[in-house]
Amino acid sequence: MSVNQKENIERIKQASHWMARLWSDAPTEEDRSACLIWRNADPANESAWQCIVVAQSRFNNAPDNSAKLITQSRSVSRRNLLSMAGFVAGGALFSGGYLLRNRQDIEGVGVFSRSQLSTSTGEIKRLKVKHGLELAINTHTDLSMPDLSVMMLDSGEIWLNNANPVKIETPNGYIVHNQGEIDVRHTGLESRVSLFNGHSTFLTCKRTANVTRLKPGFSVDFNAHKSYLPELVNINNISWLDGKLVAQAMPLSDFVAELSRYRKGVLRVSPELLHLSVTGVFSLANTDHILQQLQASFPVKVNMLTRYWVNISPA
Repeated sequence: MSVNQKENIERIKQASHWMARLWSDAPTEEDRSACLIWRNADPANESAWQCIVVAQSRFNNAPDNSAKLITQSRSVSRRNLLSMAGFVAGGALFSGGYLLRNRQDIEGVGVFSRSQLSTSTGEIKRLKVKHGLELAINTHTDLSMPDLSVMMLDSGEIWLNNANPVKIETPNGYIVHNQGEIDVRHTGLESRVSLFNGHSTFLTCKRTANVTRLKPGFSVDFNAHKSYLPELVNINNISWLDGKLVAQAMPLSDFVAELSRYRKGVLRVSPELLHLSVTGVFSLANTDHILQQLQASFPVKVNMLTRYWVNISPA
């Protein structure tokens, strides 16, 4: 083990010690002050603290005031940090496997009906299909499977891990995926395919004959006419598999748009707030709580005209 690794482990231990004291039944002001002094003494200390908060949040143990605890730090801008902090190890918390909580599990041995494959707003399904195919279906998705080797994604998002070739069709093109873990999303006018491991995937846009080869570890956006330059996959994009919404310096408008996928009704943000960005890990099990976190941690006001009409405006 290198010196840096040993130092990181020691900092994690120290962060765990401080968090245990602050999340006890009766933390003192001296405890809070001492913790902030330690966190502000070194950026590596703050990174260790954030890593522990994320780990706690994943198991739903973070208290309601966790956003307040973090944003009190002088080294982190209140306007740029919300709730739990971003990953220190580039998404390592998710790399060991995907746990699907707060979702519906369906087991079967053959082709599913369209009603079984579709999801409503806020619903996540996991299906186990024969021939080595695992399938997860994100919120508000319309999917059909004519046979075990063909999937037609009209809208929404799917994740699958397959051992045999599968053809996935979106309104913008065709994806031939041979083996491994892949995420395909079609929202708005564009589609995106992310290949996490396995064999190379091949993409053909509907209006062109050009074929794009996507290597493992890369993601590409495309429409019916063209595909864009591949980028490294962002592990945060599949945090929904764990019932989470993960943001790293995400513009508030994008964050609200993503949150609205899991919440019925209209969710709008004022143009005056477009300069704000969000970093955090949020449980999709309670979108009302996420809105409360926004109001508690940003200079914003959440106006619920009705349960299904929400405006976010400057405080």
